[in-house]
Amino acid sequence: MSKKLPKILAVVGLTASGKSSLGIQIAKEIGGEIIAADSRTVYRGMDIGTAKPVGEKSKSDLAIERQGQKNKNISELFSEKSLTVEGIPHWGLDLVNPDEHFTAADFKEYAEKKIEEILKRGNVPMLVGGTGLYVQGVIDNFTFEKTMGEPKYDALQLGIMIDREVVYDRIDARVDKMIAEGLVDEVRGLRDKYGCETKAMTGIGYRQICAFFDGYLKLRDAIAVVKLETRHYAKRQTTWFKRDDRIVWVEGFKEAMEEVNDFL
Repeated sequence: MSKKLPKILAVVGLTASGKSSLGIQIAKEIGGEIIAADSRTVYRGMDIGTAKPVGEKSKSDLAIERQGQKNKNISELFSEKSLTVEGIPHWGLDLVNPDEHFTAADFKEYAEKKIEEILKRGNVPMLVGGTGLYVQGVIDNFTFEKTMGEPKYDALQLGIMIDREVVYDRIDARVDKMIAEGLVDEVRGLRDKYGCETKAMTGIGYRQICAFFDGYLKLRDAIAVVKLETRHYAKRQTTWFKRDDRIVWVEGFKEAMEEVNDFL
């Protein structure tokens, strides 16, 4: 008899599709803990431009941030506390500084450790995010050196079906909101501390505002490019996720919970 694999969930989809909100709704129903599968929200200080969720941090985390400590090894990330968002623990946020190296392989190692801890607590691990390589690396047990390994988990992947034009409208609104909330000041502070040449600062939003500071773009043009590049990113996400026929596409919470209940 084959070994029974532990069950995990993944909620994926395009940027601005509502996957974070859906993930939280599902987690509230099933006792889930969320691991953010996002290659940008792992960076400290990159909050507005990554649409990082807002929640409550533990006192120990705040103390570490004030001390400005750097993580010297991926193993040091395993003891960090979660960010609580609407009562749901979120892991995988603010793991490294923008000038530190963090790869998909690092995420896989981190996520597998967190999954083990969540399962021991009797809760359901949930990968929620739009970085397809992060999600697939965990689900398909990538070695990142050669061929896939044997699966470690029985995974249900949910994707949010949403009209492309709706996503585009949400992207425009989200970028406008980021500007209103202080994205320019956020980029200025990061640029002063880390420069604009680090890998983290090449992300959409940060790269274009850096170009504004460097005199290559007017601010209004930089904002327009952020919106355009985010739309292009959403198209690339569509291509990535549509390749995986294991993803169950749902329109909303009710349909998602039907799939989740059947799976669990």
